[in-house]
Amino acid sequence: MKKYVIASVAILVVLAACWVVFGQQEGQRQRFGQYREAQMKAIEVIQEQAGKLKAAWEEAAKESQGRDFQSLSEEEKTKLRETFTKRREEQQKMVAAIEQEVARLKGPRRLRTEFDESMSDLKAIREKATEEKAQGTAELLDKLIAKKQKQLDDTLQKLGFGDMPRPGGQ
Repeated sequence: MKKYVIASVAILVVLAACWVVFGQQEGQRQRFGQYREAQMKAIEVIQEQAGKLKAAWEEAAKESQGRDFQSLSEEEKTKLRETFTKRREEQQKMVAAIEQEVARLKGPRRLRTEFDESMSDLKAIREKATEEKAQGTAELLDKLIAKKQKQLDDTLQKLGFGDMPRPGGQ
């Protein structure tokens, strides 16, 4: 009788372990599918914004073609400056949208890796300042590093990656 109980318990433990592993694999497949879908959406947004940006530049080239800016009155020059400023602001918004989608394509791991690489020199300088007892410099560097870290965290949050753990448990 004990043999049957032990064998039954062993079988149940193996089945439970298989169920957990299968559940994890299914969750990974879902996350991968969601990530792939987000990548495709990001590519579509990049293509859309690039098309708008190209059209805006072509329109600007057509408008400025054959114009003699020297012969314009002050009123016309002011109006033209306002038009150029408005167009530049719209183009900057398009470029910012493209940059945001490129960051989304990179993913949180790559963004964090790039951040860590860019901060390594600052951290080395901070350590040197601490060794040389330059506390003011070390504090300024700490503030700069914290500011950059907050910018990264805000960017990751805005992109929807804020709840993901850092690689290596950092």
